[in-house]
Amino acid sequence: MVNLEWYRSFVAVYRVGTVSGAAEVLHLTQPAVSQHVAALESTLGTPLFQRMPRRMLPTEAGKRLYTRVVTAIETLEAIPTKTASADAPLLIRLGTPMEFFSEYVLSRLPKQNETLFAIQFGLVQDLIEQLLANQIDCAIATQKVPKPELEYQLLFEENFWLVGPPGMTIPLSQDVIQADLMALEQWLRTQFWIAYSEELPIIRRFWRVIFGRRLDVNPQLVIPDLRSIRGAIALGLGCSVLPDYLCADWIDNQHLTLILKPVKAVTNSIWLAYRKSERQSQQVTLLLDLMGVQR
Repeated sequence: MVNLEWYRSFVAVYRVGTVSGAAEVLHLTQPAVSQHVAALESTLGTPLFQRMPRRMLPTEAGKRLYTRVVTAIETLEAIPTKTASADAPLLIRLGTPMEFFSEYVLSRLPKQNETLFAIQFGLVQDLIEQLLANQIDCAIATQKVPKPELEYQLLFEENFWLVGPPGMTIPLSQDVIQADLMALEQWLRTQFWIAYSEELPIIRRFWRVIFGRRLDVNPQLVIPDLRSIRGAIALGLGCSVLPDYLCADWIDNQHLTLILKPVKAVTNSIWLAYRKSERQSQQVTLLLDLMGVQR
């Protein structure tokens, strides 16, 4: 008779690609995972993996078996969450960038609901490490960090705009700006800049896409918080590049001046990351529903 744990070990090795990685995910020893896979292959009478020096590659039989069993394994792994005590509210541990949570996620959380939320702020690399260590259930990530244990669902596409202080006088019309980016670039180099870090990661990416070259200015202010950068621009302290969800309303209300909304959009994808083994959990399902993600 096939043991359920053999299938769990097989699925983990298939996803991660190594016995050691699967053992870490399952909190088992490497010999135990190897024995499970070997026992399953013996019972089925066919090899499920090719043993390579640094990776386990699924055979055609392994690919067919994974397709047949993965949904059932995920459903069974989600049962402890679904059958929790009726008196115990669902807890969702979410890691997220502070600005995106405050401006986008917070308004989408359910009101007067028994679900509990524990929010952890951090940078994407730190949040992914916490997700892999099972310290959080999901992470909102501004980039995909490739990990075989993880899956990503697209939440949002942000567009970056170049903005300045309210009432700012731009010596070029929008028609001229769009037609002659060189004139705009020369004027921008004379302005004060506010950046997220000394490396100007957002500004330099915007500059490279729009102007086709590297920006070599020193920021007047370095503030590691996009909302504070927005506030500093509104106070007249300089210019910067911000995502549209942070600055659109402020532009409409004349708290900021839109310098350039490029025809060639500078975009970035924001993802919900979660462990593949938890894709059917209540935590993942509820967060995707709250964010309006079609599955």
